[in-house]
Amino acid sequence: MKKTILKFILISTFITNLSSDTLNTLDIRYELAKKYSSKKNKEYDIKKAYNLLVDNVNENHAKSQILIGRFFLIGLAVEKDYEKALYYFKEASKQKEYTANCYIAYMYASGKGVFPNFGRAHVFAKSEYKQGNKVCKKVWKDYNLGKYKEDKGWNIGDYNKPVK
Repeated sequence: MKKTILKFILISTFITNLSSDTLNTLDIRYELAKKYSSKKNKEYDIKKAYNLLVDNVNENHAKSQILIGRFFLIGLAVEKDYEKALYYFKEASKQKEYTANCYIAYMYASGKGVFPNFGRAHVFAKSEYKQGNKVCKKVWKDYNLGKYKEDKGWNIGDYNKPVK
């Protein structure tokens, strides 16, 4: 009984802390999924996080697409599947969720799920790197993307540069 009351209080507090313009079911499920997927959280439950994300991804929620893409990229709650990870990152990127570009850059730089292409990685990381995005900064530094020219060659596939 005490646990139920405590959970109700925590969720109520969480909901009241959200601004009214962002208060919707998708954002609430996303925030809960982030909470459940954090190993620092006592209520860590990766399967619960995944299930919340699936509901959101089915409704085309960009931030959830990034998080579920990460699940597929590293194999959290699901088998590693680079093709699915890249798909979700691209879908989020198309909705101008720019952190997704950093993960796409990582996949091109590391050759995970795609043919390695440092020029293409450069294209996807450059803007967010300049903005100070920590994911892009790490990819840029780890793969030394600054020394590669923008890939203007083969346009293979359906998504060769990020939406601006």
